[in-house]
Order: sequence, then C-alpha cells, then structure tokens
Amino acid sequence: LDNEPPLYAWWALLPPPLDVVVGLRQVHFLSEYWRITRGEEYEKDVVAEYLFPFISAKRFTLKEFFRTPSMWFWFTTEWKDFDYEFLKEEGVTNN
Repeated sequence: LDNEPPLYAWWALLPPPLDVVVGLRQVHFLSEYWRITRGEEYEKDVVAEYLFPFISAKRFTLKEFFRTPSMWFWFTTEWKDFDYEFLKEEGVTNN
C-alpha cells in the first residue's frame, strides 16, 4: 500500500451506482491495511484483482475510470482505452 489514499475524497459525493465503486474500494483497501497491520500473508483477492480490477487499482480520477475499460471487469481487460478529448485530463499527456 502506498502512503497516498486510494480514493479522492470527492468520490464519496457520487450518486449510485458510482458510489458502489467507492464502497468496494474502501472495503478492499481497509482489509489490505489490516492484513498488513496484523502481519498476515498476502492471498490473491480474485474479486478485486481479477473480476473487478477497479477495486484494487491504484488511485484514479473519474475521467481515468471512464476512459480505461481494462479496469472495469474481467471481460474488458483487453479493451483499449477510449481516446476522447472530453475524457483527457488537463495538463496530462497520454503516450
């Protein structure tokens, strides 16, 4: 786990169903925090790391979430990112 919070604070203000993203990520990162604190060994979390990769992904913005289908579901992991101007971050270049 990084020292950076896994969520931006404003994610909590999102309406359903996007608030589910926040809840699932909170549960995952809290359980990881307590696993490390207790000194327990890592066990692969199939739900968070395979079925719904967004749960265990590093911190991301809402625009990044929408333009990166590879982090949505297990069946979208091979999809290419959407390259729409309105989904690009200001001041960030995509290579």
